[in-house]
Amino acid sequence: MTTIVQLDASNRIVLSRDLRRAAGVPHGQKLKASATPGRIVLEIEPVANGKVIKRGKLKLWSGEVPATPLAEAVEASRHYER
Repeated sequence: MTTIVQLDASNRIVLSRDLRRAAGVPHGQKLKASATPGRIVLEIEPVANGKVIKRGKLKLWSGEVPATPLAEAVEASRHYER
């Protein structure tokens, strides 16, 4: 599906229901935006159902392991905030 969207007065983009349904984006889903010259790409941000728990001196993830590259996961864990 292809559609044209327009920025509003506050420079926001609203994705129509038909466009979200065609892309399989549920209501309230977070999207990851990246930009290159002349192009903006929106990707569905994976939902993490779990939390970091402490077991002795270790910190463990209680949920499903996300399919994130190792370097990116290590960097994210270094900047983890509750």
